Amino acid sequence: MQPQITQLLRQATQQFGIEIQDIHLEHPADPSHGDYATNLAMTHWQRFQSSNHPQANQIKNPRNFAQLIVDSINQNQDSQNILEKIDIAGPGFINFTTSQSYLAQFIHRLNQEPQQILHLESQAGRKIMVEYAHPNTHKEMHVGHMRTLILGESLSRILSFAGAQIFRANYQGDIGPHVAKSIWGTLELLKDQNKNLDDVESLTHAQKAHLLGQGYVIGNQRYGENKAAINQLNSDIYNQTPEIVPIYQHTRQWSLDYYQDFYTRFGTTFDKLYFESQTADQGKQLVLQHTDSIFEKSEGAIIYPGKKQGLHNRVFITQDGNPTYEGKEIALAQLQYQDFQFDQVIHVVANEQAGYFQVVIAATERVHPKLKGKEFHLSMGMVNLVGRKISSRTGEIVRVDQLMDDVKQLVKDQFSDEKISPAELETVAEQAALGAIKYSNLKTNPKSNVAFDLEQSVNLQGDSGPYIQYAHARCQSILGKQSADVSMTSTLSHPQELQLARLLPQYTEIVQQAAQELSPNYICTYLHQLAAQFNTFYAQCPVLNNQDPQVTNARLNLTQATATILAHGLNLLGISAPNKM
Repeated sequence: MQPQITQLLRQATQQFGIEIQDIHLEHPADPSHGDYATNLAMTHWQRFQSSNHPQANQIKNPRNFAQLIVDSINQNQDSQNILEKIDIAGPGFINFTTSQSYLAQFIHRLNQEPQQILHLESQAGRKIMVEYAHPNTHKEMHVGHMRTLILGESLSRILSFAGAQIFRANYQGDIGPHVAKSIWGTLELLKDQNKNLDDVESLTHAQKAHLLGQGYVIGNQRYGENKAAINQLNSDIYNQTPEIVPIYQHTRQWSLDYYQDFYTRFGTTFDKLYFESQTADQGKQLVLQHTDSIFEKSEGAIIYPGKKQGLHNRVFITQDGNPTYEGKEIALAQLQYQDFQFDQVIHVVANEQAGYFQVVIAATERVHPKLKGKEFHLSMGMVNLVGRKISSRTGEIVRVDQLMDDVKQLVKDQFSDEKISPAELETVAEQAALGAIKYSNLKTNPKSNVAFDLEQSVNLQGDSGPYIQYAHARCQSILGKQSADVSMTSTLSHPQELQLARLLPQYTEIVQQAAQELSPNYICTYLHQLAAQFNTFYAQCPVLNNQDPQVTNARLNLTQATATILAHGLNLLGISAPNKM
């Protein structure tokens, strides 16, 4: 609908000698104001007033110009096929209301050929690498990692639906001081228990990861008095000392197994895992090759002089001759581009690293000129849990598996009185818990912090993932009792039928906006509005219990179309759409 209204406006303004390339349409907050609105007459009436058009002298204000535009559109046969009415509001807003026949045809086509209707090409031809998750090995996954995992996966799905070719990448720190501290602390912990690594091999992946997390806390707490030993262990890992390599590889695999469990549970499959251990040597060599031309020596270290570009200086090779995170990024960029010649790589990383990425991207573009303009940091807000701290150094973290268990139990408590088998309850609780956590992270603009409220996240009456999932399950429950005859095109007439139907054509426009702005929260807002409107429709418009077969079928078709959009939108968020809750 949006392109058609845009074309009608363009044709109308061309009649008055005005060429407008960018026509902005929005959805009014109040449905009574129509389905689309534009302020075009207000922003361009002075251009018309100063033109040579015969009617220009008659235009005294934007509202007069808006009336000219509306009169022109009303004379267009195409508008009569898709629009019920066009209104002028306030100083010159033009509001458009889609026709009932158009809505009926849209629902008919959506139910008959959903793949043709649910189709976008706004990102077609683009190759985009989405880099996300980034958990360091030898640590447990906490809620900070959770958001980048959830956001990165959703963006990958949205951009793919919009036509882009997507490459999912995950860059993990598997070498450095944190690894040495974790291994040293873990070995100390096992020694106190008269155990070795083989003795704990029967533990679950999560239990092994927790052991490494405990080891990291110990290593960090005792670093002061054991600095020499831990630093030597760090050097031995970098230098691949024979007696250390098996221990390093063994514990590293514990982490990778643990993380893979989460990727599977959260519905993510990466095209490639990248590691710091792969990039250290090459990153150092690249920095050394460009020292004096791009990088500079400073107090025994090698830095990138960002201050010359209005940024800040950062160390890329330390005084000890080791590449920093920044130095490794130079090699990572080269490696990633060799694997996938992207038009853009999106680094989904917390906003606390914004300054880091400004310098790293500036340095990368100078070392690799072909990457200029291709590297982008999506500066992601943090996740805050009221009354809980997140610090892997002190052990005060909220682990993702712990959070999942807490949310899952809240879901089970809500369904404790329902007639549902234990197996079904387990399935529903898992789906709803994941929906609750993912939606709570995605409904906020990616750049803003998330305030995660456990109880609100599972509220079946509020702005939550389970609320939308429940609406989809309700749709499927209705359709399970009587299926719609999708071959019939039925006109809708009840106000609640029409309000629900008017939301459906807006879906792909919302997704297009989400893809353009890298903001899944637009889809969250839309799906919540759609679910709420469906619940209102369900309460006021009996779908099955009425006397008119045509009305029944029309409402069944509307229900099926709603279910299709809800399921599709939830999938773009990485959330399942259960048929039963």
